Amino acid sequence: MGVIMEELKQKVLAAFQEKSKGEKKRFYIKDVVKWLPGEDRKAVQDAVKALIDEGTLRYWSSGSTTFVMLPEFFPKE
Repeated sequence: MGVIMEELKQKVLAAFQEKSKGEKKRFYIKDVVKWLPGEDRKAVQDAVKALIDEGTLRYWSSGSTTFVMLPEFFPKE
């Protein structure tokens, strides 16, 4: 699972970098799954979680909804 997971994490990260070029910077995990239609939903979710655990992505919560985003766009406290 290691090599496949690393490849999927790179795809997820590349998708985040591409999608974050627009106005929108925060995304639902379901958005990420839609960006990679050829990939297994659970595998994409696992890749997102692994990237969050590594600090490459971050969770952001509005209080009622949780989004995922690149750390450089995380709001400053």
